[in-house]
Amino acid sequence: MTKKRFWPFAAITLVMIFWGLSFLSIKVSVAALGPMSLALSRFAIASLLLFTFLKIREPGTRLERKDTLLMAVSGIIGITVYFFFENNGVKLTTASTASIIIGTIPLLTILADFIFCGNRVTWSKGFGVAMSVIGVYLIVKESGDLSFASRHFIGNLMMFGAAFSWVFYSLLTRPLGQRYSRLAVTTYQTLFGTAAIVPFALFETNKWDALNWVVVGNVLFLGFFCSALGYYFYVYAMGELGVDISSLFINLIPVVTVVSSYFILGEKITSTQMIGGGIIVLAVYFADLSNWLKKDDRRKQTGQKTNPIENVKA
Repeated sequence: MTKKRFWPFAAITLVMIFWGLSFLSIKVSVAALGPMSLALSRFAIASLLLFTFLKIREPGTRLERKDTLLMAVSGIIGITVYFFFENNGVKLTTASTASIIIGTIPLLTILADFIFCGNRVTWSKGFGVAMSVIGVYLIVKESGDLSFASRHFIGNLMMFGAAFSWVFYSLLTRPLGQRYSRLAVTTYQTLFGTAAIVPFALFETNKWDALNWVVVGNVLFLGFFCSALGYYFYVYAMGELGVDISSLFINLIPVVTVVSSYFILGEKITSTQMIGGGIIVLAVYFADLSNWLKKDDRRKQTGQKTNPIENVKA
C-alpha cells in the first residue's frame, strides 16, 4: 500500500477508535451533564479549536452565501440532531444495543445512496454489508440486550434516529467537499451545529454535584479527539474513500467498544465476539475496498484525475 493510500485508511481507523471509546465517555459524562449540555460542552471545545485552526491554515476561506443553507442544514443534522438522539439513546439503552443499531449505518447509507443518488449496489457491496451486520450481531448478541424491551424501547428508537441522521449528514456533506477544503467543511458544520444545540441545553437540568475531574477529562476527550479531530479525519477519509466505504468503517466501533470495555471495565470478551470482529474487518474488504484500490491503479495508469468526493462504484 502506497503512502497516498495509507493515510485515508489510517485516518478512518483512528476515528473509529475515538468514536468507539466515546460510548464509554458518554456513559460517564451523562451522570453529571444532561445529554445536550454534554453535546454543547464537547462541541464548544471543538468549535474553538477548528475555527482557530481554519484561520491559521486558510485565512482567506469564506463561506459563500449560496452554500450557507446546505452547510447549516448538514451541520445541524450531523451534530445537533445526531447527538440529540445518540446522547439520549446511550443514556436510556445499553451500550451493546446502541452499537448494533449504529452498525446499521452502512446498510442505510448504501440504500440511501441508491435511492437518492442512483448509485447501483454491486454484489460485493451487498455481500460486505451483510457480513458486517453479522459481525456486529455476533459481537453484541451474548450480552442478552438485543430485545426491544419496554425499558429500553425509547433509547433504541433514539439510536435509530442517530443512525438515520448520520446517513443524511454524509450525503449532504458530499457536494460541499467539492467546493471547500475538508477543514472548512468540518469547521462551518461544527459552528452551525453547536449554535443549534444551545436552545436544547438551556432547558436541561444538570447534576453539578456529580461533576468531577473524571467527567471533565471525558468531556475534553470528547471535544478534542472525538469531535474536532474525529470529524476532520472522517471528512478527509470520506473524500478519499467515498461515503459508502467510510460509513462501513463505522462497524468497527463495536469492536473498539468491546475491547476497551474489557480493559477499562473488566468485561469479558468471548470467542464469538472475537470472530465477529474478524468478520467486520473482512467485510470492509468485500464492500469494495479491493475495487477502490484497483480503480485507483487504473487512474494512475491513465492519468485520470481523482474526484475528492466521488462515490465509489465498482
